[in-house]
Amino acid sequence: MKPRIVLLGEREIISLHETSCHILSRIGVVVPDEEIVSFLLSHGAEKRDGRLLLSQSLVEWALAKAGREFRLYGRDGKRSVIFQQGEMVFCSSPGQFAWFDGEVRREPQEEDLYRAIHLAHHLPHIDVVGGVAMPSSYPPAKREVYMARELFVRTDKPVFLWFSSPENFRQVFAMSEVVAGSREAAQEEPRLFAFLEPISPLRFSKEGLNILKEATSLRLPVMIGPMSQAGSTAPVTLAGTLAQENAEILAGIVITELLCPGTPVCYGGIPHVFDPKTGAISFGSPEQGLLSLAMAEVGAFYGFPVYINVGLTDSCTFDPQNGWEKGVTLILGMLSGASTFGHMGIVGSDQGGSLEQLVLDNELIGFCKRIVKGCEVGEKTMDLAVVEEGIREGSFLALDHTVRFMREELWKPSCSFRGAFREGRGILSNVRGLMEKIFALPLPSLDEETVRALDTFLRERG
Repeated sequence: MKPRIVLLGEREIISLHETSCHILSRIGVVVPDEEIVSFLLSHGAEKRDGRLLLSQSLVEWALAKAGREFRLYGRDGKRSVIFQQGEMVFCSSPGQFAWFDGEVRREPQEEDLYRAIHLAHHLPHIDVVGGVAMPSSYPPAKREVYMARELFVRTDKPVFLWFSSPENFRQVFAMSEVVAGSREAAQEEPRLFAFLEPISPLRFSKEGLNILKEATSLRLPVMIGPMSQAGSTAPVTLAGTLAQENAEILAGIVITELLCPGTPVCYGGIPHVFDPKTGAISFGSPEQGLLSLAMAEVGAFYGFPVYINVGLTDSCTFDPQNGWEKGVTLILGMLSGASTFGHMGIVGSDQGGSLEQLVLDNELIGFCKRIVKGCEVGEKTMDLAVVEEGIREGSFLALDHTVRFMREELWKPSCSFRGAFREGRGILSNVRGLMEKIFALPLPSLDEETVRALDTFLRERG
C-alpha cells in the first residue's frame, strides 16, 4: 500500500497540453540561432514577426522521437543512476555563488567545494554529486571546468555541473573521455548531460542553444527546464503558468529532436511564483508544491522522467520556515511520482550552499522515502499469532517477528534528535557531529595516471 498524491485529472492534463500547443502554434518562440531556425522552417514551422510558430503535428513528431530514459555514470562506469519514470534520483546542488556556514554568509572557497564533495559522496541518499560551492577563486569563465576536475578526482558517484558556455561543455566532455578511457565509452556511458533553460516568456538564449548543439552532436542526454514565474514572466494564474511552462519545454524538445532524433530528455517542470511584496522569486511557497505536483503529472503524461524544484526554501538560515518549506514541498513532489528534485544543500532562494543544509536535506530525504514506501497489509504483517505471543510475553520487543520486521518497518534517523526532553538538544549538534565522522572517512582514489592526465588537460586548455 503505497501513498500517492494526484492533483490533475486526465481531462485537465489534455487541456494543458492542447493549450500549450496553441501557444506554440499561435504565439511561437524566439530562437536566436539561424541554423536551428532553418531546421524548424524546413520541418513546417512558420516565421512571423521574428517568432517561430510550431504546429501541433511538429510537437507530436518530436514527442514520438524523444528518448524517455538515460543513465548517468560515475567516472569509472561502475556506479550509475537511471533517469526514468518510477525511479527517484537525488542530486546535491551543482553549485551556488554564496555560502552559509551556520553563522556567516560569504563567498564560497575551494575548501568548501572539497568538503561538499566529500559529504555528498558518503551521504546515502545523495545519488549524484554536485559541487554545492562555486569557488570564487576559480576563473569565472572556466569555473565549471575546474570544478569538474575535483568532482572526477574525489568521487566515483555520478556528478552534476552547470555549464555556462559550449566551450566549457566540450572541455568537460573531454575530461570525461579521460576518466572513461575513450570517447566511445564517454558517449555510451555518459558522465554529463546538458541543461537547456528556455528564457520565459517563450524564448531561448543563444548560449543555451549552443550548449544544446554541443550535447546533441555528442549524442548526450538533455534536461529541459524553464523557470517561469507566475505573475512576472508568466500568467499569474497557476494554470496559465503551467500551460506556458509546458509550451517552453515542448519547444525545447522539438529543437532537441530536430538536432538529434532519439535524444533522451528529462522533463524539467520548474516554474515558480514571484512574491507580491518584494518582487523576488519564491522557492518555498505553497504554490510551489502545487505547480510541482502538476508538472510531475504532465511530464508523466508524456512518459518522461520529471525534474521538479521541491525540497527548497526561501529561508536563509536553519529555522522552522526552512523545515516546513523544504519538507512539505519535497514530500508532495516525491508522492507525485517525479524522478528528480532540485537540489540538495541549498539555503535561501537558490542563493547559498551549506554543508549543514546538505546533511539536513539527506536526513529529510530518508524521512520522506519512508513515507513514500508505504506499508504492506497482509498475513505476515497482521499475524494474529504475533499479537497472542506479545500479550503472553508481556512485550513485543524480543519477539522474532519484531526482529525480522523492525529494520524494514521503522525508519532509523542518522541525526534527528530523539531523546529526553530535559536534554534540550536540537538536531544541529548531531548534524555537525555526523559531519566530522564523515570527514574522517576516506574517498575512493583515482589512479595517478588519470589524475595527471586531468591536470595536464587543465594546464593546457583550462
